[in-house]
Amino acid sequence: MKKSLVLLIVSGAVLLQSSAAAALTRFEKSAVQKQKIARQIVWPNHEPLVFYLRRGRMAENWPEIYQRQHSAENIRLMAEAGIRYGRLHFYKGLGLAHEMPEIRNTMKMAELMRSHGMKVSVYVAGTLFIEPFYSELPEAENWEQRDQDGKWIPYSGTQTFRHFACHNEPAYREYIKKVLKVGVDSVRTNQFFFDNIFVKPEPKSCRCERCIAAFKAYLKKKYPTGEAAFRRFGYRDTDIIQVNEWDVFNQPFSLTSIDDPVLQEWMRFRCESLASQCGEFYDYIKSLNQDISVGFNLKGLYGENRYWRAGVYHPLFQGKCDFYPFDTGGMDARIDPETGALVAEFRSYKCARTLGMSCSSGGSDLEYAVYMAFNNQRHVPGYGYLGGPHERGANRVFTPLTEFFRVYNERYFTDTRNVADVAVLRSWPSMAYSIWPTLVPAILTEQVLIQHKVPFDIIFDEQIDSIERYQAVILPGQESLSLETVRKLSVYVRNGGTLVFTDNTADFNKWRERRVANPLLELADLEVPPAEIVVRKKGRGRVVYIPQVTPDPAALAYMKATATLADAASHVGRPFPSKAWLLPSNHYAIAEVITDNLPRGVSLETEAPLTTVMEMLNREKTRETVVHFINFDHTDPLAPFKATLKKQYSGKVKAVRYISPEFDQPQELKFRDQGGSVSLTVPETRLYTMIVVSQ
Repeated sequence: MKKSLVLLIVSGAVLLQSSAAAALTRFEKSAVQKQKIARQIVWPNHEPLVFYLRRGRMAENWPEIYQRQHSAENIRLMAEAGIRYGRLHFYKGLGLAHEMPEIRNTMKMAELMRSHGMKVSVYVAGTLFIEPFYSELPEAENWEQRDQDGKWIPYSGTQTFRHFACHNEPAYREYIKKVLKVGVDSVRTNQFFFDNIFVKPEPKSCRCERCIAAFKAYLKKKYPTGEAAFRRFGYRDTDIIQVNEWDVFNQPFSLTSIDDPVLQEWMRFRCESLASQCGEFYDYIKSLNQDISVGFNLKGLYGENRYWRAGVYHPLFQGKCDFYPFDTGGMDARIDPETGALVAEFRSYKCARTLGMSCSSGGSDLEYAVYMAFNNQRHVPGYGYLGGPHERGANRVFTPLTEFFRVYNERYFTDTRNVADVAVLRSWPSMAYSIWPTLVPAILTEQVLIQHKVPFDIIFDEQIDSIERYQAVILPGQESLSLETVRKLSVYVRNGGTLVFTDNTADFNKWRERRVANPLLELADLEVPPAEIVVRKKGRGRVVYIPQVTPDPAALAYMKATATLADAASHVGRPFPSKAWLLPSNHYAIAEVITDNLPRGVSLETEAPLTTVMEMLNREKTRETVVHFINFDHTDPLAPFKATLKKQYSGKVKAVRYISPEFDQPQELKFRDQGGSVSLTVPETRLYTMIVVSQ
């Protein structure tokens, strides 16, 4: 018998109660109990007291609160609430000697946490506090970044007492290694988290002598012969090249594309410099203790060219970063009340899974549902799984959903691999050299796949050799492609894959030089871009051309009203904001032509509405397929809907279970085993449902 539900409000959280039995589910009971304990906890803070005092804006009793954070009683309460993780203040950039009194507080607190079985994470900032640090180490003033006018580069706002260190300064790297050694040997941390890991946008990029010398060395290594240098720059000697400078008549904010070859190489150099520094810190930590997990605040993928603006290109961190947070505004999971766009960090999670990293996140129950369904839980030997319900973000939230996550995490959410019928290729030259125009078709095409529930991955140039695992590769507006990439895509098609590309894809080469003839149009036997969708067979595969990914008129109206695209020169906010991520006007046609041309068909078909998203994963160790459904319109329960999914393992289906935070135990579902697929009906869903198919 199905329970009827009423609302129960406990400590500000809305819980579901059965009016039939007048009893809470076990997840609700656990949430109520932990919320009661949590009200007494003073949560540990990753910022030292000295920072708050110097910055200002805190309550007058903050020093007392700070002391309570470190108390044995506070740690005991955390343990009683089931907390298994905490991030503590460690190094903010004021200098080891100046911060040592508070580091000793961290050492004591870390010992207390370990006695209760908790993991300890410590925070490492990426700026220099010039007042105490330079008095402690005067030579550190020479480690600073300097702009084109030789001026120091501050953090932001009024925090001009914080300057950025140069990523190419060896002495700074060695100093931070001393800091890290203290964290390993004295704090005995389980995790390092590095913040402020980015470069400032033009015109505030570092032009110090170190960086200019390193850039010239980078060019010489990349273009070692006079012929190679001449083809790229028109000069045979890269030593004479100077990085472009900015003035009132030459503003970086006015650019919509990067066509200058030196600026293109400068962008890549800045990305590689940042990744090199972080990689050196990662390797050093692992050399001291392989069991320590390491994360950097890379943030995720959203409507901004972060290669150009922040020097962050995620693939350069593969193998050198265990996890990253999002730490971005405007990306909270929601159906936007102003525009109706369905928004969440799906792309960031997919980026992390592609690169073998994990993400940390927090927020509303909807945020946690997305976190549960899409996150890749990376296993670090000796540390355990990253990205679960006890990590940063989820660790201090107690709702029925998070308690559900804690109960089932190890059983269903770990050791998974996502099912992906298609891959969306975000090529470096297309996404880097276009400031924002290429973001529009890329994001909107991904939005079609998300809301139409087509399983997909996001890949980069670094994964081009693994495209054979996908039934289709989609290139939405990827205007600049290398000849090598084009050749690999051509082989992929002739071997049986489906290639989907849109509008101006491949019009330019890898340096954004306009091609005489578009090689992908030639592959499709097209002389000119057609005005309608075209599907052509080629070898054993197919080529699909979509003339345009057409933004919804409401999205265009929003962008016009806010002058987001028209006034890209302002560089305020994101050039393609999440509020405009409405499904394109031709989304049905795009979804249909993609799914109709998959060689083996789509892995899951469902009647769930477009306000529902899905992620499908295989768990090899238990021969299970786990399908997560999230209802973004969760104010209204989602009516039962049919779903048919391809069986991922050989043999008959043994059972199908419906697992929901609204029920204490998994519910057995009726299903129909149809040889290669299994059909079922997903019961009514409020926010989140998990379907497990066992074979």
